[in-house]
Amino acid sequence: MIQQKNNFKYITFQNLEKTNMVKHCITTRLGGVSEGVYAELNMSFTRGEQREKVLQNYDIVCNAMGFDKNSFVLCHQTHTTNILAVTEQHRGMGVTKNSTIKNTDGLITNIIGIQLTAFSADCTPILLLDVNKKAIGAVHAGWRGSVNSIVKKAIEKMTEYYGTNPSDIMAGIGPSIGQCCFQVDAPVVEEFRQKLYFANDVIQNDTIKGKYKIDLWETNKRILMDCGVKEQNIELSKICTMCHTDLFYSHRVMGNDRGNMAAIIALK
Repeated sequence: MIQQKNNFKYITFQNLEKTNMVKHCITTRLGGVSEGVYAELNMSFTRGEQREKVLQNYDIVCNAMGFDKNSFVLCHQTHTTNILAVTEQHRGMGVTKNSTIKNTDGLITNIIGIQLTAFSADCTPILLLDVNKKAIGAVHAGWRGSVNSIVKKAIEKMTEYYGTNPSDIMAGIGPSIGQCCFQVDAPVVEEFRQKLYFANDVIQNDTIKGKYKIDLWETNKRILMDCGVKEQNIELSKICTMCHTDLFYSHRVMGNDRGNMAAIIALK
């Protein structure tokens, strides 16, 4: 659901809020100090914007959400399925100290107060909470991460490190490019069909010959359910970033001249 504090608009998941175990949000592009192509709330330090502006945006989000600026953990996302188990030594990496976390698209932890962060601008952000073992995850799932089941890799790592039972997981699938807009060519469709047994359930023929449209929300929901996450514990924002560029950055619309949203989660 969309919420607002002052000019800062953000998304939350009701299933996560009801647990009272985490602070979380997915930022929109509204409510910050970024200007030009980055306007208004760019959360990424790698887009080319002045670092000081991005830091001011972090201050705005921290003040609104009760986050600690020194406790973020960011990673350099490269459409992998690599997941990092975050420890105390990583606290602050990417915001208040340099990050050594490269080629990583998912973060998990069981440490209170560490704010796991995943960036997106059409790709699908996914937040995870194990309500029993008190562990969390933040995952960046573009089409490559989705077809390669990155969220499954995150759950497997939570099980390995924290003893997570998938039936105890609450999951939130955030705003990203919807099936309405996610047009792809035959090679992408073929990869989905090779790697996901349910691929035909999430693929539609487009009106343009040789083009198709894929539902990344349903793809990730099905992967979560196949892992053992209960359907009633999965919440979908169902907001298309490409349809709503007034609210979100969209790579397909804006190209590389844009900001990024951030999906953030921390244990209380």
